[in-house]
Amino acid sequence: MDYILALDAGGTKCDALLIDVSGHVIGQGMDSTPGVGGRDARAVQSAAAAALARHEFDILHVIALGQYLPLNIFATTKASYYNIIVCTESSAAFAHAGVARGVVLLAGTGAFAHAFTRDGRHRHLDGTGPILGDFGGGYHVGTMALNAIVRSKWHPRHQTSLRDRILEHFRVPCPEALFGLQLFARDRSIVASLARIVSEEAAAGDRVAVDILRRAAQTLGETFRDLVTGLGIDEEEYPVIGTGSLIRRSDIYWDELWSAVRRAAPRFQACRLKEPSVIGLAIQALRQVLGERAEPAIAALLREYTEPATPPANPRNGL
Repeated sequence: MDYILALDAGGTKCDALLIDVSGHVIGQGMDSTPGVGGRDARAVQSAAAAALARHEFDILHVIALGQYLPLNIFATTKASYYNIIVCTESSAAFAHAGVARGVVLLAGTGAFAHAFTRDGRHRHLDGTGPILGDFGGGYHVGTMALNAIVRSKWHPRHQTSLRDRILEHFRVPCPEALFGLQLFARDRSIVASLARIVSEEAAAGDRVAVDILRRAAQTLGETFRDLVTGLGIDEEEYPVIGTGSLIRRSDIYWDELWSAVRRAAPRFQACRLKEPSVIGLAIQALRQVLGERAEPAIAALLREYTEPATPPANPRNGL
């Protein structure tokens, strides 16, 4: 039987999923090490090894974001034949949603907006990294959170539970002590990982954390507006596929983002993906390998998949 290994090398972690072509989950792996981004070869190798275990294969289809596929992951994998499938984050999202045209909005460690129109035009905005862009992504949220804890003692209106959470996270006594950690000189996964803390505190009602998520979502909403008005499709009807950890995990973020989308393009339809991006990659591979026979396998995969728990962060490992 054919098997599929899906590798999603993200900014903060790498997910690996091994399935057969019936959609049954055979193995899973995840590497999330502070200071080691998910696109680092070490993270990809670790996640792939956990998913592959000691299995042997006749045919192994490997789907990944092409530039993030270290070929030495196959050194200890026994297969008679390998088929490498290269895809993009946006094409995996389209496959996951089961649509051919529309707009993908991704907010994970980074952020981008991508459109594929009915007349065959592509346009991609952002995804330019934490220094130049990624407006509205996890790194952007993490940066705003660090700004917030610096101001947290200036006036009661700046008071936030993020202060204690983030200082505890980095094991330092005060915001000024963060200078010694050189956070912005390290892998972007360290600052981006703070987005999870912001989401948790926002869900618990912290006003400053809620404001950070809303501002980040509004920023991605501005990117969306630039995308659709630049293409001249803002009066048409298209699906908007929301993906990435911020969109999946934060209702506050998604609700604010969707409000911005509706203001810019009132006739667009929402499609918020609740499964992680590795599922989209696996679905893309199933569609490519099986063609029109893929739907039962996709349904089986969605029934069986369970997202692995993220291990507790230990910032000292990355610093």
